[in-house]
Amino acid sequence: MNRGGIGETLSKILGRKNVWIFILAVTTIFSFLLNYLGLIRGLSGVTPHLFYIPIVIAAYWFPRRGIIFSVAVGMAYLAMVYLMTYPDVDSITSATARFYVLVAIGVIVASLSSNLKEQEDRYHGLFDYSEAGVFLIRTYPTHQVIEEVNQRGADLLGYRVRDLLGAPLDDIWIDPEEYGRFRSLVNISGTVSDFESRMVKKDGSGIYVVMSAGTLPDNMVVFTIIDISERKSAEEALKESKERYHGLYNNALVGLVRSRVHDGKVLEANEQMAHMFGYNNVESYLQEFRFSQHYVDHGTREYLVEELMKYTTVSNFEARFTKRDGTYIWARYWARIFPEKGYIEGVFTDITEEKLSHRALDESEERYRKLVDNLPDYVIVYANDRILYANPAAAGVIGKQASEMVNMPVMDFIAPESQDLVFQNSTRRHLGEEVEPYEIIIGGTTTPRRNVFISATSITFREEPAVLAVLTDITEWKKAEDALNASKEQYKTTIDAMSDGIYLVDSELNVVLVNSKFRRWLNRLGIRGDIIGKSIDEVLPCVKGELSAEFRMVFSSGEVLITADEYHIGGKDYIFETRKIPVFEDGVVTRVGTIMRNITLQKKIEAEKKIAYQQIEKNIEQFAILGDHIRNPMQVIVGIADLEGGEIFQKIHYQAREIDRTINQLDKGWIESEKIREFIRKYYGIGQE
Repeated sequence: MNRGGIGETLSKILGRKNVWIFILAVTTIFSFLLNYLGLIRGLSGVTPHLFYIPIVIAAYWFPRRGIIFSVAVGMAYLAMVYLMTYPDVDSITSATARFYVLVAIGVIVASLSSNLKEQEDRYHGLFDYSEAGVFLIRTYPTHQVIEEVNQRGADLLGYRVRDLLGAPLDDIWIDPEEYGRFRSLVNISGTVSDFESRMVKKDGSGIYVVMSAGTLPDNMVVFTIIDISERKSAEEALKESKERYHGLYNNALVGLVRSRVHDGKVLEANEQMAHMFGYNNVESYLQEFRFSQHYVDHGTREYLVEELMKYTTVSNFEARFTKRDGTYIWARYWARIFPEKGYIEGVFTDITEEKLSHRALDESEERYRKLVDNLPDYVIVYANDRILYANPAAAGVIGKQASEMVNMPVMDFIAPESQDLVFQNSTRRHLGEEVEPYEIIIGGTTTPRRNVFISATSITFREEPAVLAVLTDITEWKKAEDALNASKEQYKTTIDAMSDGIYLVDSELNVVLVNSKFRRWLNRLGIRGDIIGKSIDEVLPCVKGELSAEFRMVFSSGEVLITADEYHIGGKDYIFETRKIPVFEDGVVTRVGTIMRNITLQKKIEAEKKIAYQQIEKNIEQFAILGDHIRNPMQVIVGIADLEGGEIFQKIHYQAREIDRTINQLDKGWIESEKIREFIRKYYGIGQE
């Protein structure tokens, strides 16, 4: 039977966050309204304190957004004072100071709330996975009600967890007097240990249990139960539990310690605790160490004791201590005070490395920020279409300071023609698709336009989802690319205009470039279609094998190879002078360019010249022989005329001299012809065998 009453109902209502959101809204509006009235009537000394209520509520229930809320409330209050009292410097100064107080309160309460929630998470972990039955009880003036129970506790009593929630605690006790004694012990001492009792299970049978209990704030009691139905088994279980406790105590990886309140002398400690503070054994640690002498920061121990006296326990308390050798360590610990016994128990963890890591992380973040601030690439972080961060390079490219770009619409940074593409890719990335880097244009009508290559990824920035975009400026590269494309087009036009056939092969002997002249020659051979990427043996099957060997020779030697090749095309014979020229990259031949020149007509003319020269030589030789043949008969004629004498001799003799002079001129012409032949042989190669 559930007997929670009004108090229990109110507790459940106040445990809902939506109720606190409503309260937060009401108190915020109420606070602003009263402050507005106070400013109108000149009563602004007290009303600002009303803002503590909504700020504390927001920071406690919503710690992550509580700080933002406190800043927003403070800024709104400051703006209201400024608008209503300007130019009253005293009022504005006072409002500014209150703004900082409000923000400080929000930060402190949010931090404490975060720590409290961590403790709650830790508590739920222990609660849910405990091997013992754990019950959380809320105490009312007339009765106690089960508010929470773990699965183990429900199993021990044969119930489901939800069946026990809200049930009166005395319903599961067999003996009401025993229950009354248990409750009295809890009320008097605050804790109960090893309390043996009988409880009733759902099926009506009884179960012996040993329980421990302790009071918690807000009229709460926690107690655990262990089944001890068989006394002998219970004693053995207790013995094993004690041994297990001592084993855990001595071999724990955390420091366990008990120390006196008034002077900090160590009363008990495990080996881990002694080693943590630089002692080889527990005995010397117990003899020498006093906490009051080893806190590095003055006043830390006094503050700890004060908090323990106020709250009994303290969790996640961090402090610096000096070790035996004078060096210091950072420790995080849980502590509980027992005032009636005069000692404090604590669980210590050495967090020196963690602190050093945090410091290193802070330094690393600072280095990262400096690196990003000095990157030549443009770096921006944006969320909800607003820029949250921009490095100086990104701001400078549009003529702004980095601070001026914060909260600027991200599309103002993008050229209009690229905005649709950016929006589409942002949508794809938001839907979980992977977006490869792509090219856009930044700038606009009033700022310089730049071509950039954008690479973006989703990140968490200031605890909120955002997008990190790195933009690499490729404007100059684009200009160079355009110039290169123009150069390539000009180069292609040039080689296409050449009268020689040109083609280029790679190291695999595949054709990668041809000019129009070479394509026309291939068409005459009956080879049509796209030949780029084909093997040279496929392109010129008529010289298969031999041509491949010549190319490999050029690739291996790196020297120009000149050959004269004969082809039979269209029923005609052609002769080509072929030059295979290596193309080097980093000192290695990567391609070979081939220039083919048709020298068929040239070779034909050379052959005809050679035949004509040979005919001239024969004619000259005939002229020489002909002179001898003429002179011999002329000598006979002159001799006969001399015998005859008279006038006829004179005429014959005269004509003979004329004939001889003509023959002498022929002889001189033969000598000159010989010189010309020698010149032709020497400089034109005609007549050489």
